[in-house]
Amino acid sequence: MTNTVTIDDKNIATIDMTIASDVAKKAYDNTLRAYGASVNIAGFRKGKAPAQIVEKYVGAERIKAEVIDRLFPSEFQKAIADNKLNIAFTPAIESYEFELGSDLKIKASVELKPEIKLGAFKDVEVEFDEFKNPENALEKELEMTQKRFSTLNVVERAATDKDSVVFDFEGFVGDEKIEHGEGKNYTLDLANSNFIPGFAEGLVGHAAGEEFAIDVTFPEEYHEEKLKGAKAQFKIKLNEVKERTLPELNDELAKKAGKDTLEALKEDIQKYLDNMAKNQNDRAKSDAIFNKVADATEIKIQDSMLNREYDAIVEEAKMGASQQGANFDKLVEAEGKEVVEARFKDEAAKRIKNSLIVEKIAQEADLKIEQKDIMEHINQLAMMYGMAPTQLFEEMRKNPNSFAAISQQITANKVNEYLLANNKFIAK
Repeated sequence: MTNTVTIDDKNIATIDMTIASDVAKKAYDNTLRAYGASVNIAGFRKGKAPAQIVEKYVGAERIKAEVIDRLFPSEFQKAIADNKLNIAFTPAIESYEFELGSDLKIKASVELKPEIKLGAFKDVEVEFDEFKNPENALEKELEMTQKRFSTLNVVERAATDKDSVVFDFEGFVGDEKIEHGEGKNYTLDLANSNFIPGFAEGLVGHAAGEEFAIDVTFPEEYHEEKLKGAKAQFKIKLNEVKERTLPELNDELAKKAGKDTLEALKEDIQKYLDNMAKNQNDRAKSDAIFNKVADATEIKIQDSMLNREYDAIVEEAKMGASQQGANFDKLVEAEGKEVVEARFKDEAAKRIKNSLIVEKIAQEADLKIEQKDIMEHINQLAMMYGMAPTQLFEEMRKNPNSFAAISQQITANKVNEYLLANNKFIAK
């Protein structure tokens, strides 16, 4: 096979492929024989019809089209390898000339990934925002453990900001009831309220049996449009005040938390805190070096790539909205169509640039994916999903794209490890 490649200003490569006449003829004859063995033609036993009859029955153009479908993928891959083309999308056959006895000529086009001028990614000095656990982190975690095993007891007194309360409520904006703004026997921890500002504070100081009203203002960024910044009143009937009693910090509590002694519990919590800090700092380092590489990298991404990624992001957003029972179009309308489009376009450009940078670093650093990497990743996913690795592997075989996704993730992980190992990080 011979081929010539031309690349236009939109980064589209046109490949003129020439396949030798004998190769094309052999593929044609093999395809014709395969049809002859499978088609039923009146007057002939299956598989016994002469080649010229089969050819006439099936149609020469149909056979040629199948020959091209069979030959094109491998010949295209050769052309890509010979010319070191970095393709971005599925190739398309533009035209072909196929006459038996002559060379088969195929014209195909394919979009290429843009050239990338990669910024320095090794032996770089980069600052990162260091995370340190607060000095009282261990004490706070021990308090959380105490709260996990605490008890709530009804008390006959006014509520403090450390109590929990059980109450009925009904909300109004003016004279209009707030949709879904009512409840019966609702329990609220006043020290950890997720209600709108001012609501929990309005319950403090009241005792069981009291009926009263709380005036609040909904935040301007509230998710429901008609309640944004609205002044509202909630009618309250307080049913119970409950005081939280914490258990003593001792070996007995440690056993409830799964450890033999309080000292062992403290050691386990400290190990968790240290690991959390390390993981957070590793993420900060990863972000810092990657952002520095990205800032120094030059890529001119063509519109076609941006448009495809933009469409993919829109579909992801629609699916996410649907899974949450929300209407995507209404969400867009609430945020503003132009704002959403701009955000999605920025995200599309960022995704493509980051993906190309990861790919380029992997090439420059000669980071290879081995079979064991894939199997380890599948084992981790299987554990996450509660499946046997063999079962997950079989499910993935039904969708070949899943293996490509795994390869991309493994490559990203290897690049991240490389960047962490080969650069100098200075904590701010």
